[in-house]
Amino acid sequence: MNLDELISNSQIIFSNKEIAVSIDKMAQILNKTYRNQRVVVLPVLSGAIPFAGHLIPKLTFEVVVNYFHASRYAENIGTDNIKLIYEPLDEIIANQTVLVLDDILDQGDTLKFIKHRLLRKGAAAVATAVLFDKAIDKNKSIQADYIGLNVPDVFVYGFGLDFNGIGRNMADLHAYNNK
Repeated sequence: MNLDELISNSQIIFSNKEIAVSIDKMAQILNKTYRNQRVVVLPVLSGAIPFAGHLIPKLTFEVVVNYFHASRYAENIGTDNIKLIYEPLDEIIANQTVLVLDDILDQGDTLKFIKHRLLRKGAAAVATAVLFDKAIDKNKSIQADYIGLNVPDVFVYGFGLDFNGIGRNMADLHAYNNK
């Protein structure tokens, strides 16, 4: 399927403007929470790149940016194994307050893995912020500390999320109609 076919079988569920407003609100909350603190901010690649790119310039506290790259998805299907691709060095994380940025919280397995891994590396505290929180019909293994928007339990893409490798660059969040 190419991008045009994907878009023609989808609908927008959050516009870029709605996404931007949610990021602004989250930045205001984070700025109050972390005022006068130094925080290591770790976007989870690749999906959180647009979210981080919009959020980080709005943060007014001291920020050290690195990243974390782990995934449990292959060809749009979640797997039981989490593949660790990159994590910051221990000396970047040890005794630091860490904020993990992720694109979407689905079941939460990857985010839980990342949080526990950072705590084992010696982080003083680890908080999680997700741009989208998917309403699924089972218990999640972790709840995000900060949430931008709640999305229904449908396949979504855009604003960092992909559909079989395409659509990450779409400015809006789309729901794929697989009927």
